[in-house]
Amino acid sequence: MNARPTALILCGGGATRLGGIDKPLRDFGGAPLIERVLQRIAPQVGSVIISANRSHQQYKDFAPRLADDGAFVDCGPLAGLLAGLDAALTDEVLCVPGDAPLLPLDLVARLSKSRLGPPAAIVAFADDGHGPQPLCCLLPRSLRDDLRSYLGAGGRTPRDWFRRHHAAVANFSDAPPWAWSINTDEEWIAAERQFAERKNP
Repeated sequence: MNARPTALILCGGGATRLGGIDKPLRDFGGAPLIERVLQRIAPQVGSVIISANRSHQQYKDFAPRLADDGAFVDCGPLAGLLAGLDAALTDEVLCVPGDAPLLPLDLVARLSKSRLGPPAAIVAFADDGHGPQPLCCLLPRSLRDDLRSYLGAGGRTPRDWFRRHHAAVANFSDAPPWAWSINTDEEWIAAERQFAERKNP
């Protein structure tokens, strides 16, 4: 049996629409948002890596293994993905955003299943019913050298990079709003409200 994938939680964004705060460390329903992400993801994976470019001491409280963008700092989220692929010890890596408090509890299973359709795909990412969520994806660690080449050539866009590979799209239109990211104060308030309702039906 193959080992469960390593989870890579991307925490390197600048949160410009929220004043530049370190979003995953902000309180969300009485606990740091990163803790909420871990609660959803940890049961589905074998280990966790956090990719962050600041607040390393705080993030060590949530995962023993950290990575940063290294030579590709300021090159966008794919730099964090590459850092995680380099640091992972498993063949498969699940990448998720660090500001996603309501990720599906069957995320890995459904991403894996989507890759099995004819013809089989090597990468799978989520679609929330309104469009792709490419930073929520399952992919083999073996793609790290290709990603390094893409970044080295000036590539920056997750969707463009996925087009280089055979990617499957997993339908998560049934997932709750704010499952994938929180980008504004208004979204934060709405997400906390829904989190509280789901926690106390």
